[in-house]
Amino acid sequence: MQNKGFLRLKEILAMTLILVGIKLSDSTPALMAQKAQNGFWLIPLLSFICILPSFLIMLYLLKKYQDKNIVELLESLTGKWIGKCVGILLFIFAFLTLTLDSRNYIEQIKLLYFPESPTDLIYFVFIAVVFIGAKKGIEVIGFTSWITLFTIKAAFVLVLILIYGDIVVQRIFPIFGASLPVVLSEGVKKAGIFAELFFLLIAYQSAKRTSMFRKGILLASIIVLLEITIFYFVYASVFDYNSIKKIQFPFHDITQYINLGNFLTNIETIFMIFWLFAAFIKFIIFIYITTWIFGEIFAIRNFEPLLLPFSFLVIIIGLSPFNSVINELVFRETLLTIMSPFFIIFPFVLWIIAWGKGDLKQ
Repeated sequence: MQNKGFLRLKEILAMTLILVGIKLSDSTPALMAQKAQNGFWLIPLLSFICILPSFLIMLYLLKKYQDKNIVELLESLTGKWIGKCVGILLFIFAFLTLTLDSRNYIEQIKLLYFPESPTDLIYFVFIAVVFIGAKKGIEVIGFTSWITLFTIKAAFVLVLILIYGDIVVQRIFPIFGASLPVVLSEGVKKAGIFAELFFLLIAYQSAKRTSMFRKGILLASIIVLLEITIFYFVYASVFDYNSIKKIQFPFHDITQYINLGNFLTNIETIFMIFWLFAAFIKFIIFIYITTWIFGEIFAIRNFEPLLLPFSFLVIIIGLSPFNSVINELVFRETLLTIMSPFFIIFPFVLWIIAWGKGDLKQ
């Protein structure tokens, strides 16, 4: 059964920074660059602007209903059965995001470091490690996130420092890439890249004080936005206009540019270790909160035994796409397009319902 009341502000901060912030090092920028071209670095900023009001409304509602997490809040406001239906939709979004993202990372590991190894074997080993970590519970996950956060972020900062000499600022022009309408449209459609912020609300009651949770996740979301925007700007200014949308894993590609002299070769392998460690922690957090959402929907308080079957489901469904191109450009693109309007609009619907009930006047 999940521990309650053990997470502090710093642990909420660390979990959010790792879960959402690692998007700076996966194939998300390549997905955004398909249509926006070299203007893709503006998309996270626009997406965050679109989704921030909705997220603030969710935090406001949770503050009003102090004793509830996001699933309990849904049932309280919309009724038991409608709330469960919306909760199931939330779970589906979380599970599909977990599955598609994990396949994305497996493809990176295979193509970049273990090209001769079978995809299913890499997937099994990766998820096995994630399952073992998730079994430790939310308290251990939060503590592990905090003690490893500085090492992981220091590695990413070091990449920025070492790649600085290869940045050509002129490459971001035209600043809106394909065009301003395209960038604005993609900013709205890709707002779902911050969906994990909403999934984390299942842990709202796990903080020692709910004010710690709100402060931690808000501070982390601002830091995450800065991190992602800075890294995407670097990608746009290191790679030229024509190649940016053809690069599948820009983070790993810029580590190829890093050179520390003739005695230190293949330095990208060092950064791979920190990236891989961050990936493990990301999916440990992700599979735990996804299973937690499922447990809350069906009133399964001791939900941790479900981690094993869900781990197998992740592998089975994650292996379904024929290749990484279909996974990224078809399934993940479609999922983001569906999730974005939901997370932008639905919190306002909940606020209107709460206002209509008179709960907000209290």
